[in-house]
Amino acid sequence: MRLGVLLDRFDPARGGAEAHTGALLRRAAERGLAPLLATLEGSPPPGVTRVAVGRARGTRVRRDRAFALDGVKALRGAGADRVLAVRHALSCDVYLPHGGLVADAFAARDAARGGVTGLTTLLRRLSGKRRFFEDAERALLDDPKGPVVIALSNALARRIVRRHPAAKGRVKVIPNGVDVERFDPAPFAAGRIETRRALGVPTDAYVGVLVAHEPWLKGYGTLLKALARPELAALSPAFHLVVAGRRAGRDLRRAAASRGVAARVHLVGPVADVRPLLAAADVLCQASYYDPCSLTSLEALAMGVPVITTTRNGVTELMAMRGGIPIEDPDDAEGFAKAIEILAEPLLRRQTSEDARFVARKNRSTTRLDQVIDACAAAGLAPTPPPGSGRTSPAFVDDLPAADPCLETGA
Repeated sequence: MRLGVLLDRFDPARGGAEAHTGALLRRAAERGLAPLLATLEGSPPPGVTRVAVGRARGTRVRRDRAFALDGVKALRGAGADRVLAVRHALSCDVYLPHGGLVADAFAARDAARGGVTGLTTLLRRLSGKRRFFEDAERALLDDPKGPVVIALSNALARRIVRRHPAAKGRVKVIPNGVDVERFDPAPFAAGRIETRRALGVPTDAYVGVLVAHEPWLKGYGTLLKALARPELAALSPAFHLVVAGRRAGRDLRRAAASRGVAARVHLVGPVADVRPLLAAADVLCQASYYDPCSLTSLEALAMGVPVITTTRNGVTELMAMRGGIPIEDPDDAEGFAKAIEILAEPLLRRQTSEDARFVARKNRSTTRLDQVIDACAAAGLAPTPPPGSGRTSPAFVDDLPAADPCLETGA
């Protein structure tokens, strides 16, 4: 099988879908599958061939539709036996909606900002970009003969089938994995104090970290409310929050000041390598409004950093009450404050850190990426196990806890 991947923009440093796609392409290359990438922006990893796709002119919708059609055609013409699409797809063999369902993702962004006005809702319904993504999603999910669909969590799988019954029988649950060798805390332990100094954080502080390119979506507002609560304000050593990501800008600083917690919030912008930051942290805080399966959470677990997040983050299915504390409601500032207060106890935090590493080791990236590749092969061709693995290629992951923390958006 020769795998072709359709992704409009390829920059693994952005995290999320692009980081996952980069890891998938590298793994396919390691397996000798000579993978192809059709993209408008970015260079593929070694061993991956970029397939040229012309950039169409006209409106955003026209350009998106042209890429969806021309990209698949270019991949087929270059010899792809199977095409996997992450977004911008009207047809493919395997669909992997890394960001979840379109309507749920938009609803989560709105909820994270405290909701939207009726006028904003109307304008968004008229948005050509949103209509294209919703139309494309329906084209893939409402056709009984549509592609195999890979869901990153059981909750997302159930959500897909609930909203798109025609997809039933085509949805396979394969969560994200993590490179536990790369995200090994040992090499970074000695630099923990120096990293804190560089961040402007007291070396003896109790440190939480939020890593997100969209910090409001990951509950920045809720975390500020938690910091302002008396139980956290009274902690000794003091609790400090470090926020990293592309959009850690002035609006975040103003929000922290308005809550009276600016002295304990540190905005550091994007980081090229998150490992030193995680090694300097005591807990990861993600009050996520919607995240099918957070790569950042898995990376923190691998680094032995306890994760405090919501059950709307699919990684909690993998944690199964180990390696951190799940909170049901992303607006529950009191709940997050209590969880942070609980993990302020060093001995408990150390035990939770050990559990975190255990969870990560059970979800190695090579295993999960092989399952995605095998699912692509099983969509029409015989699976190709990795050389020397001595294993068969199961096409369906079906052993995750049955939690259903999905957003309700009128379905």
